[in-house]
Amino acid sequence: MLGLHLARVENHHQTLTADAVREWLSVPGTQITVKPVIDLHDQIAVDSYEIPDRISQRVRLKRPTCVFPHCTRTSTRTDLDHIDEYVPPDQGGPPGQTSTQNLAPLCRRHHRAKTHPSPVSTSSTTVRWDYVQLTPTTWLWTSPHSLRFLVHPDGTTTL
Repeated sequence: MLGLHLARVENHHQTLTADAVREWLSVPGTQITVKPVIDLHDQIAVDSYEIPDRISQRVRLKRPTCVFPHCTRTSTRTDLDHIDEYVPPDQGGPPGQTSTQNLAPLCRRHHRAKTHPSPVSTSSTTVRWDYVQLTPTTWLWTSPHSLRFLVHPDGTTTL
């Protein structure tokens, strides 16, 4: 243990010393919410389609933006997408499909582009985006026209 007494201010993205927090608390009327530290390496899974807060928080903290190529919408305002399509257990789906490893933040527009592909008017095929997660913070996307994009913490790289 290093003996450091630090706090992170969530809406200011900065770290403060315990002394600074004590000073804030000495001001009458100050309101502070204390939250526990969340270990982002925790792997949590449940057997339902609905995503509990303890999982959604971890997924959004790991990736602060939508994981679609070039999208910068903050993950606090996104849907959480099952990377591998959810199959209900009564239809043969495996346990633990809703997990910190199988969810990614996608803004509504990009979630729909991935989940509800548009039919191509001249054939029976569909226009579909697809992706796989390579690491906890890296995704490989393939466009309907077979273009590939690597989405990583520093942005998007066209391959």
